[in-house]
Amino acid sequence: MKKITTIWWGNGQSNLLDWLFTILGDKIKISSIVSMSDDGRTTWELMRAFEDELWLHLPPPWDLRRCLFSLSNSDYREYFKLIFEYTFLNEEKISHFSILELFKQANKELLFFWKAWIYKNELEEFEFDRWNLYSILNSKLNEYFKFILPLKSSINWHKFWNILMANLYYNLWKDYDKMIDFMHNLLEVTWEVIPVTTKKAYIRAILWNWEIIESQDRISNVANYNSWIADLELMECSMDATHNNRAHKAIIESDYIVIWPWDLFTSIISNFIIGWVQDSIKQTNAKIIYIWNSTNKWWETTGLTQLDFVNKIERFLWRRLDYFVINNKKLNLDNEQLAQFKNDISVKWWDYLFLSLWEKKELERRKITILESNLLWDNSFYKHSKEKIVSELSAIFFA
Repeated sequence: MKKITTIWWGNGQSNLLDWLFTILGDKIKISSIVSMSDDGRTTWELMRAFEDELWLHLPPPWDLRRCLFSLSNSDYREYFKLIFEYTFLNEEKISHFSILELFKQANKELLFFWKAWIYKNELEEFEFDRWNLYSILNSKLNEYFKFILPLKSSINWHKFWNILMANLYYNLWKDYDKMIDFMHNLLEVTWEVIPVTTKKAYIRAILWNWEIIESQDRISNVANYNSWIADLELMECSMDATHNNRAHKAIIESDYIVIWPWDLFTSIISNFIIGWVQDSIKQTNAKIIYIWNSTNKWWETTGLTQLDFVNKIERFLWRRLDYFVINNKKLNLDNEQLAQFKNDISVKWWDYLFLSLWEKKELERRKITILESNLLWDNSFYKHSKEKIVSELSAIFFA
């Protein structure tokens, strides 16, 4: 059985993991290493409440959820996905809710706002402790049902998943690995989802105009700063961030490491600047596969070519790529399609990326194997087809 390690941002990974799990699940073993630099929106508010009220660092839990959902074997996977991504609309303090009460509150609100009509009967029965899922949760959570997170902050606008994970982290001896193990068990995940680090991993970007932007959330909105990113590094408070031992073990034992495209700096490179990750990658005999970015992200990577992407990734990896998987489908858009493409919030028309002949020769000179084919989703001008990419990966894994 081939051992595969994927490294990048949680939400982006989940798309590929779902298809790898569905198509190649019995032929491969996957370890999914997830970035831990998230500090946006309600995640940051919860992390700040932890530091202000409990004097503790809470590693961000949000990006782990979709990877776990994608790899879940649970019969209640869709229910868990629905309820864990629910945003509470209640002004009471977080400390007023045990884990059992969190489930009941979420069920009650989902029913009230009719956001879960598919599960109407089940949710109503859960409130009276009668549903089969209640028995399953009770058997797995057991005494955890009584856990309380002593935060004075309001639960309003917080995600169920974040509150649940924070509660478990606080009550399971502040051990992030124990919390992750518990969620693997609850969601019946047999593959590994691993945070790249459990320490503070706040990042900052240095722009070409020498301005510095601190925090992942602000870097993602770099367009407001009218310059481009030149470098990425950990902030002073995060200089002791080192890789999770499980991440090191997964990288060392891998046959292949897959880097999926997303935001170059905040989603991909943010993993490689964590202490010792580069050393682990240098030590492994795994082949490294990079799947191309179809477009640039406005300002964050404006003007970069495919070779620029490869160069930056190799710079932070401290070693060469072995495979470069890239689309070669040329777009032939009519005026209406062109206007739709230009107005898409994710891309800019003039930044659509192809591999030039010169770049191809340079990559071949470096002995990087290039795999070119039509890898776009049939109904999109730029989105990756997961089925086609899994087919390409399968050809590499089992060549």
